[in-house]
Amino acid sequence: MMETPVNAPIKEKLRLEVVKLREMNFKGKLEYIWDYYKIHIILIVIAIFVIFSFLNAWVFNPTPNTALFISWDGGFATDEQVDRLKTYLEERLIPEGKREEVIITQFFFASDDPMSMMTEVQRTAAMIAAGMIDFFIVDPDLFEEYSRFGYFLPLDEVLATIQAKNPEIYNRIEENIVSALFAIGEGLTESKAAGIRLSNSPLYLRLGFYRQELYIGISVTAERLDNIIETLMIFFEGH
Repeated sequence: MMETPVNAPIKEKLRLEVVKLREMNFKGKLEYIWDYYKIHIILIVIAIFVIFSFLNAWVFNPTPNTALFISWDGGFATDEQVDRLKTYLEERLIPEGKREEVIITQFFFASDDPMSMMTEVQRTAAMIAAGMIDFFIVDPDLFEEYSRFGYFLPLDEVLATIQAKNPEIYNRIEENIVSALFAIGEGLTESKAAGIRLSNSPLYLRLGFYRQELYIGISVTAERLDNIIETLMIFFEGH
């Protein structure tokens, strides 16, 4: 087979390559192309994959923004129940056509496994530090622990906003407020509203959750306060 001179001009190289390919049968052409151009082919395929992945992630199918992030850390709920809550909140919180979603994660602590519990505590602390979590749903024991760790935001301003927006809903929420101690100075603490009893929420009961003692606590680093306030009002709307 005629070899292409190494120092030949590009135009001449292309002409000779075409001549060689014309002399081969179909199988020979495939083998020749693969032997001499496999690295180029692999690089082109990788480049196409990377470009398509980028376009898919940023143009065709971008990841939705988070409208609300709920960390469900206590009690028991089935995936079906959680999905119903997620769908309901998305319908109420997110305008049609806006690429946002409600995220509800379920994390449960293995109290009989110190290493597992330490891992979960570290994970939760990291998510709080990153401002990922809007509010927690916890059982009474975990509410006490999270309060001691300083995970919760005092509810004074949130409750005042709800009272101004809808006094009827505020009255319903007020009946379910749970307090905790907050540090107000060196060695000094003060009891403030820190949680809301979820088990008396009309929405919680209407969606078929199991009746159990659970509290809502707003994360101390929460930034989506408008959606948090709206969600609390949704939970305690009338039947």
